[in-house]
Amino acid sequence: MDKSSAYFPPINAKKSSTRQDEKWDEAVAFFNNRQYDKVVPTLLEYVGNHFENKKTGNTYEIPHGSVVLSITQTSDGLQVRCPFLNISNAKKVPLMRRLAELRMYPLNLANVALEDNLVYFTFSCPIDLCEPYKIYGVFREICYHADSFDDEFIEKFDAAHLQAPKTMPFSEEVKQEAYANCQEILEEGIQRLDRYMEKRHGNNAWYTLNTTLKKIEFHIEPQGYLRTLVEKAVDGLYDRRIPFQDRLLHGKASLEKLKNYPKDKFSEDLYQIETFIPYKYGSKKESIRENWEDSYGEVQEMMANSRFEDACNLMQSCFYSLFYYNLLNSDISKPITDALSEASGLEYNQAAPILLKGMESVMEDSIFGDEFGMDLSKIMGAQMQQSMAAIQQMMANLNTK
Repeated sequence: MDKSSAYFPPINAKKSSTRQDEKWDEAVAFFNNRQYDKVVPTLLEYVGNHFENKKTGNTYEIPHGSVVLSITQTSDGLQVRCPFLNISNAKKVPLMRRLAELRMYPLNLANVALEDNLVYFTFSCPIDLCEPYKIYGVFREICYHADSFDDEFIEKFDAAHLQAPKTMPFSEEVKQEAYANCQEILEEGIQRLDRYMEKRHGNNAWYTLNTTLKKIEFHIEPQGYLRTLVEKAVDGLYDRRIPFQDRLLHGKASLEKLKNYPKDKFSEDLYQIETFIPYKYGSKKESIRENWEDSYGEVQEMMANSRFEDACNLMQSCFYSLFYYNLLNSDISKPITDALSEASGLEYNQAAPILLKGMESVMEDSIFGDEFGMDLSKIMGAQMQQSMAAIQQMMANLNTK
């Protein structure tokens, strides 16, 4: 436990963003010029240039994970419809309560409709109200929540898919190796957490939880209910309504729950999917620099005072958070993964300078690329920015106690 934590590369190559940023500006211009019929097609081009072959007549049929979105544009309006669940044989009373709650939160733009025993996500609006930010928000809201809550509702309430998910499973050899690696990641995380909690090192305990959970996502990108468990555990770390020490205890319980997750279910939740709107944002170096500014200053101070262990924990937390929330191009991701790999298992005083080089590859590079379009890390909720701000405030409060 006196060495930098082990690095496990992804079992599948990380995806980079397919967005064509210049298309976002075109979509906004079309809306401002009242060329409303061109907004949605241009938004789809912004997401990726491969959706035209998903169109039949005036309707796009676009798969996303375990669901399929039907997007129909006419001369008068836009309709979006997404088959969600069959609840014929489900535990209807608790499930209907959860569906009612879902309509109120977290949905803001889309709706949940019940037709007989079939549940759909829906949205419609006149063509002249197809403002780009709103429509992209609708697409993302439906994609994210439909592909997330279906697994939870199937697991808890015995609902069923309305359509068979289109998945691409990994080989049994890859699944076996991934399971063994995740067990090692979780075991190491629990041991480090216990050590820091025993020494009352709250900062390092929190960083250990954050890194361990996001390292699991980085290594295997779980799907199904396993992904839901990881996401809920991460969200719990940032819930300021819960006292800090309780969050650490809840986080440890989450690690133990994941460690005891049945191997057969683990294998079932390990597959690749086709996505429409990515779960992650496409971040730019300028945004990352803003998010890391305070942490970068802390790391430099720690290094100057030979606090190499603290510096390693903070930098690894930053790195895995970056991958957790963003799709990154290789010019950003490669120097960081190289640093994580090279520092793996080294003494803290050896690992810290290596990890610092990875952070400096972002913070000290003064060359900017073209800054077209919408930076989703800022506009569409900015989870990563909020997360880093929460960390800084949390640790500042803890240090004053």
